[in-house]
Amino acid sequence: MKRYAAAVIIAMTITALLTGCRYPADIGKDKAAEIALEDAGFVKSDVTRLQISKDRDDGESIYDVEFTSGNTEYDYEILASNGEILRADYDESHAPDSSNQNKQQEQKDTQGENANIQTAPTDVQITIEEASKLALDRVPGASEQDLKIELDYDDGRQKYEGDIIYNQKEYEFEIDADTGDFLKWEEERR
Repeated sequence: MKRYAAAVIIAMTITALLTGCRYPADIGKDKAAEIALEDAGFVKSDVTRLQISKDRDDGESIYDVEFTSGNTEYDYEILASNGEILRADYDESHAPDSSNQNKQQEQKDTQGENANIQTAPTDVQITIEEASKLALDRVPGASEQDLKIELDYDDGRQKYEGDIIYNQKEYEFEIDADTGDFLKWEEERR
C-alpha cells in the first residue's frame, strides 16, 4: 500500500511539472524597471530617484516602479508574472521658486481673493540650498538628483519638506526653516 501511495504521489508530481502547474514565473526587478522605462520613453540614464519594490495585490505579485525625469514623477505597477502594466501614473511637480518677489506677489493675490487666509512670512533663516545640504549630508552618496524638497508653511511654522530616494531606500524629512533642526526623519527600506 505504501508503494502504491508513493507511486501515485510521484506520478502526480511529474504530471504537474510537465503540464506547467507550478509557481508563476517572475520577471524580476530589472525587467520590471525596463518595461516601465520603455513605456515612458526613457532609458535608465535619463531618470533619477529610481525605486523598485515588490508587493502583493489581490493574490498577485506586483512590482511598483517609481522614478523621476525632470519635474515629472512616474509610478508604474507591473505584474510580476508576465510584465503586464497594470497602472501607469505621472505627476508633474513644480520646483519651488526661491524668489521673494514671486512669493510676495502670490501672497498679495491670495489676500485679494480671500482676506481670511493666513499667509506665510517670506523670510526664512535657512535657505533651500542649506536645507538641501543638511538632508543630503545624512545620506552618504546621495546627490541633488535623488532629492525633492520644497518650502511649506504649516501650523504657523515654515519648514522644508521633502524626500531622498537613494539605493532603494526612501528618506522623508522636515527641516525647520528658521533653525535648521530636523522636525522629522524617516527611513523606509524596500
